[in-house]
Amino acid sequence: MKSLKIQNLILVKHAEIHFGKALNILTGETGSGKSAILSAIRLISGERADVSCIRNGSDFAVIEAVLEGPIFIRREIHRSGKNRCFIDDQQVNLSTLKEKTNIEMVDQSSSSTIFSKQKQMLDTFANLTNDVKAFEHSYSEEKAIEFQLDKLQQIPKERELEWAQKDLSLIEETNWQPAEEEKLAEEHHFLTHAQELAEKMSSIAFLLNEGTELTALKRAHTMLDQCVRVDQKLAIASQTMKSALLELDEVAQEVQSYSERLDGDPKRLAYVESRIAAIESLKRRFGSEIKQQKEKLIETIDHLTHLDAQIAELQSQLELIKEKNLVLADSITSKRKEYARPFALNVLEELKNLNIPHAQFEIEVGTAFGDVQFLFSANAGVQPIPLEQCASGGELSRLLLAIKTILSDGESTLVFDEIDSNVGGHTAAVLGQKLKRLAEKRQVICVTHFVQVAKLADDHFLVSKNEENGNTYTTIAKLSDQEKEIEYHRMLGDKEPASTCQLF
Repeated sequence: MKSLKIQNLILVKHAEIHFGKALNILTGETGSGKSAILSAIRLISGERADVSCIRNGSDFAVIEAVLEGPIFIRREIHRSGKNRCFIDDQQVNLSTLKEKTNIEMVDQSSSSTIFSKQKQMLDTFANLTNDVKAFEHSYSEEKAIEFQLDKLQQIPKERELEWAQKDLSLIEETNWQPAEEEKLAEEHHFLTHAQELAEKMSSIAFLLNEGTELTALKRAHTMLDQCVRVDQKLAIASQTMKSALLELDEVAQEVQSYSERLDGDPKRLAYVESRIAAIESLKRRFGSEIKQQKEKLIETIDHLTHLDAQIAELQSQLELIKEKNLVLADSITSKRKEYARPFALNVLEELKNLNIPHAQFEIEVGTAFGDVQFLFSANAGVQPIPLEQCASGGELSRLLLAIKTILSDGESTLVFDEIDSNVGGHTAAVLGQKLKRLAEKRQVICVTHFVQVAKLADDHFLVSKNEENGNTYTTIAKLSDQEKEIEYHRMLGDKEPASTCQLF
């Protein structure tokens, strides 16, 4: 983490820290606001937020960080409850934020980490991480096959096959055709009006062939034709009327022909109505998409017909993957047993250096896969017991530090919050040396009250609480060498040297 910018978080109105690559130490009076800095780091690491962390009088808090890459992180917390996380200005969820930041918090309350990650710690020491991932992936495949197999085996094959075949037979017996409905609707409309149509066509034929109106028109044309002999100007009118009479004659013939072809067969109407009823019955049963339902039934019948073969294939796959996973699990368990003692001996050596000279530490690897338990005792003559039963938070913190020292890979930032609590000055000095050693491989950020630890800092930051106009706020300043001496005296309870320095 290159830098951290905080706005309106707890007592911090505005602060910006530029961390070094090695050992970064934060000191300050109790209640000065060091917890706000750690809260900011937790928040940009993906921890859930609470509106109570927003500074009084503010509507929101913002934490920004720049990580190696560079990667730009921003976390916004609003009193309305709206919280947002961004990586390089792209909004992400908390799990993605946690994965990308790669920051690990270590404090006395986080000793629970050692309870839940004993197996992972041993696997890291034994270089089994990739093997375990491969096993977990393969085991997930095994469970997926088991689930699919169980699902297929619970299918009432005979009953469902019978139902599907009956439904398919019903569609096929009905002989449903995709475009049939529209044609049937048109024909039904025609047949139901056939009688009315026949009567009207008969009346039209009579009017066009024998009606008095037609006779009058023919007489009028004869008279107009006679007038043409007197005045040729009427020839066009006479010809037009003649054409009209000829067209009427053609209409009369067409009407006569249509009347003769008109078929309003009641039997045909009954058939059409029965077809429409059959199709409507199918639609009530299968929905409007009968074609898709038919295709689905064909697929279902094919699936059920070959169900036994599918089950046999899955059973074969399951047997093979179980054998594979058993070999993988046995191999991992064997390696865990092989590396358990060397890991324990390494931890014991580190614990001696952390002023727990009589520590006992053992690792039990059970026969069941994944069964790993750490046993610990800080005192000679006391049988080591499971970590969950150990009461001393200080001792567990040192155990965790010992393990972190051994497993340090340099990839993540380690943040220690008063890991030196409840220890003496000599032990604090030893802890400081361990932190310094850790910081050779990775970035370390540590809150401490011990000068022995603070003096080992590559970068030292002072957290102070100030009051202005009735408001309390926290400030953070990077100390110069001269300012560090002033802070060391404060931490020791001495009076400050005569010369004072302005913090920046």
